[in-house]
Amino acid sequence: MQRARTVMRPSAPQAGAAYKVGYRSDRGGENLHLYRYEQKVKQAFANIELCLKGISGFQHEADFSRRAQAVAREYLGFELPDVLLADAWIKSVDVGQLYVWCVFETFRRMSDDFFTDKPLVGLDDENFQAFIEKCGFHTVDVSPCADGRLAHVIRYVLRLPYKSVRRKSYAGAMFDIDDSLQKWVETEMLRYRESRPNSVDAATRYLKAAVYHYSTSAPDVEGCAAHGSDAVKAAEGALSRLQAFQQGVENSFCCGASIDLLLIGIDTDNDAIRIHLSDADGGIDPLRYVDCSDVDAVANAGDTSEEIYNVVARLAQTQKIAPAEGMLRFVAKLFHSNMLQVNYVREYYNGRYEDIGHQER
Repeated sequence: MQRARTVMRPSAPQAGAAYKVGYRSDRGGENLHLYRYEQKVKQAFANIELCLKGISGFQHEADFSRRAQAVAREYLGFELPDVLLADAWIKSVDVGQLYVWCVFETFRRMSDDFFTDKPLVGLDDENFQAFIEKCGFHTVDVSPCADGRLAHVIRYVLRLPYKSVRRKSYAGAMFDIDDSLQKWVETEMLRYRESRPNSVDAATRYLKAAVYHYSTSAPDVEGCAAHGSDAVKAAEGALSRLQAFQQGVENSFCCGASIDLLLIGIDTDNDAIRIHLSDADGGIDPLRYVDCSDVDAVANAGDTSEEIYNVVARLAQTQKIAPAEGMLRFVAKLFHSNMLQVNYVREYYNGRYEDIGHQER
């Protein structure tokens, strides 16, 4: 049920926090930064249509090419290929071809900016690695559904440092078992030969997570298409891949115990997560989970990490789930971070995305 809640008050980072937020210690400020970046990306692509509509309105007038380039510079920040404008005086401009060219050029420029300006760098990678090792993991490998509404799952929804988390998307979160096995082998070989990210004798595990999605407002039509918009089937499908991956490691290398599994669901209406916690023996029930709304009902994003941990521990106990302490601490961090994202949606989208399809962007 949707609740009216006050948006979090920006607070200074707590002493002894598990890891810090790089150059943005104000988490409210981080939300503003992320929103500005989101709007910048969306507007860059929205401007393509505005630009081409303007150009098509005067394509048969004198000095068309010069005027078209001026409009392109104003709206897009770059010029259009002259060859696509040269014959406008004898035939209509191929707006479709211009649109395709503009989309690819905008994507290229945004990609270049992403790697040069690093707009989403905000979490300290080294501190994050130390944190997950304290939780008993050396690698976090996430396979979300390939639906465009989960494109922001790492840096926005879970607020994890994208450079420190392995991520590869698949339809319905039904990830390729062989590919994941290969990545596991590569990781363990690096540990064995180069002690990266830690030495092979460290008592840590490889954490494999799958992320499915659902919609609380339109569960029958806006859920995962790969699973017929059925949240239970989506959870069961993702869980089956996690279990098959763990079994594959065990069958091939007799060390399945070095794998930990995590199943996460995302409500694409408001980015709130639910986490299906594993028992101490590693078992996961697709019908039992802790929901961020339950954490959010009794805690605030400004609370300390320890306070959030205690809340999640109590909620897990009510579900009769007893995960390992390290897993519980890692999951508490995910909930703490997700509360920031829920506040983000509250502040900038009135608590729920108006377009629950997110336009697949």
